Amino acid sequence: MLRMLRLTINGTAVEPFRKNIVGYLTPLFFGGMLSFLLAGCSTTSHSSAKLNVMPLPENGAYFVNAIDLDIAKNNLVPSVESLSALLPDQVEELEAFIARPEIAELSKRYQLVRFINNKMVNFNYEGLNYNAAQAWQNKSGNCMALAMLTYGVAKHLNVRAVFQVVHSAPLLTHISNDLVVTSDHVRTFLYETDAGGVYINGSEFTVIDYFPDRNDRTGAVVSEDEFLAMFYRNLAADALLANDLTLTYSLLEKGLQLAPKYIPLINMMAVVHRRVGDYQVADAYYQYGLQFESNSLTLLSNYNYSLYSQGKVLEADAIYQQLIQLENETPYGWYSMAQEATRQQDYFAAEAFLKKFINNSPYYHQAYYELAKVQNAQGKVLSAKKTLEKALELTSMGKSQQKYLAKLSWLKQSNSPSHR
Repeated sequence: MLRMLRLTINGTAVEPFRKNIVGYLTPLFFGGMLSFLLAGCSTTSHSSAKLNVMPLPENGAYFVNAIDLDIAKNNLVPSVESLSALLPDQVEELEAFIARPEIAELSKRYQLVRFINNKMVNFNYEGLNYNAAQAWQNKSGNCMALAMLTYGVAKHLNVRAVFQVVHSAPLLTHISNDLVVTSDHVRTFLYETDAGGVYINGSEFTVIDYFPDRNDRTGAVVSEDEFLAMFYRNLAADALLANDLTLTYSLLEKGLQLAPKYIPLINMMAVVHRRVGDYQVADAYYQYGLQFESNSLTLLSNYNYSLYSQGKVLEADAIYQQLIQLENETPYGWYSMAQEATRQQDYFAAEAFLKKFINNSPYYHQAYYELAKVQNAQGKVLSAKKTLEKALELTSMGKSQQKYLAKLSWLKQSNSPSHR
């Protein structure tokens, strides 16, 4: 995908960087087979005092003991300061750049913009979670690495950086039995240190959007701590993909110290505890997260799966009824839930979940194959045949055509009454 970095000053686009960047967006992780996402409200009663308290680290005895036995693991968890820190030779290069006569006369904000522009030449967007110094050294990284590099330079130049989440067209990058991967990214607002907040009081700002698209939807402005927590989330996701659960736990713990109400971190912490069989602590994290986002598909789905795994059928069924009525703009949990229902031979539920997924993501051909299988298992032979024909039609398309369908679906959702 080719997406060009764009700069905006007070809402007006200025000349874009000349270098196109090739790559894919920062991966976000949604619980596959209901291991990594899903969440919602539990119908079991819990006291508000209990819900307001995050499960204590010592409650997760498995990970506490594992870290005690492997102290070296902590060396793999970067400090908050190291994420944005620049190396001494990088600081020298930066100081030399802003000392140039044509740069020295600019405000600090524009000095930063010119420097990042210069750094983007021959920058290779590889989707790796580099910190600021690594992104500079390697001339590569994903959008979070680029944002961290901008943040590091901004701190050195005393420029205020504010981050906003941007939701891109929901192209699936990976689905397996264990994980669903999709993407979004952040853009950075740059202010002089005496400026106000985003869009406040007409203060001048510059927006750096590393991979802009006219169909993107802007999300919430996040605090500095939450931005840093997002970076730990990405590092933890890398560790989880590698099945290094102790490192995953350590990274999540670090992130939660910064943003204790950040749902992706809470959900992932529950997931890693469930994976080692510590259901009590896992469920405590689900209950803790649900108070902040009671209709979260990610939390609800994973909590539902956890309860079923423990034989708590009545509680799980109550959450299932809530799940089936949800409509969600990020539908990938439905795919995971359908796969789990298929394994349990609950073909009626699997069909319902797959249809919800396809209604939001009609370009993903694998979902049609799965739907045809569960329809056939119910004796709906004609429906299965028509579904299979649709799957074959999509399979024969090139990747560019499938991306077009994905964006078309995104546009239709954006223009629906519920998004106006």
